Amino acid sequence: MPTLVTVHLHKHRPPVEVDLDQLTPKARALAEAVHMSHNHQPLGVLCDTGHTKGESPNHVYRHGTGPDADAIAAQPDLRFLTHLEMVPAGAETTAEEWLEYNARHMPYDAWPIAGARSRVEPLTERVPSADAAREDRCLTRDQALRYLDDVSDRVIVISNDAWIMLQKAGNAPAARHYALGGRMPLWHVDDLAAYAARDYERWPISRVAEFLGYEGPSATGSARKQVSRWGLHAVGRAPGRGGETLYAGDQVQAAHQVRPGKGRHGATRDGGRFAPAS
Repeated sequence: MPTLVTVHLHKHRPPVEVDLDQLTPKARALAEAVHMSHNHQPLGVLCDTGHTKGESPNHVYRHGTGPDADAIAAQPDLRFLTHLEMVPAGAETTAEEWLEYNARHMPYDAWPIAGARSRVEPLTERVPSADAAREDRCLTRDQALRYLDDVSDRVIVISNDAWIMLQKAGNAPAARHYALGGRMPLWHVDDLAAYAARDYERWPISRVAEFLGYEGPSATGSARKQVSRWGLHAVGRAPGRGGETLYAGDQVQAAHQVRPGKGRHGATRDGGRFAPAS
């Protein structure tokens, strides 16, 4: 049997029922918070950040010193979201889409814990799925790539197509969940952090060219064009005035592995000019 709750997310339309069992954990908790709110509307949602007020990285703690200040610093750092907007009249967004997209636009390390009585007053009753939502630290594809850029000094691909390609080759982590019937793949930050911290060789562009089978004076230029077509970023530069651009060797190998018509060591090259493989 489905687990249904009522939410009122569309302007000038009646409330609808959504099946909680079809939602990701964070979206489920969000749906429960909206359901418990006044008139089942998204007036506001109380979120836990997993930090105390004294250790929160999002703001400077300014409560002085002493026992009273220490007690305040030990309190959970809760945030009340008031920016949630109902779906405009005439829009085709479904309730499930609204819930999943708004769940992903919360900070990945925050999760819904309560609904609201008004725009300025959260409820005290906690939603049933709060604990499960806490573990749902997943990101959409665009968010995942931005996260990797932030934590790995841009050691990651620059395009969605390249990310998909590296997953196909088994180099990049697979999505942890799929929301909206498979239309929204989601990556967990733990998997992304592990990928950013992986051990890999940094190949100079000359080694990339050699691996891909390019020869002649234009070999490195051809290699640069190929990694650019794949959507791979440079990961650094070799020391020295003439230091070569460096690429992640495992990404180059993975991209080459799934390259159409690559042949045994890539398509035949002659003098740096590309000759189509037979």
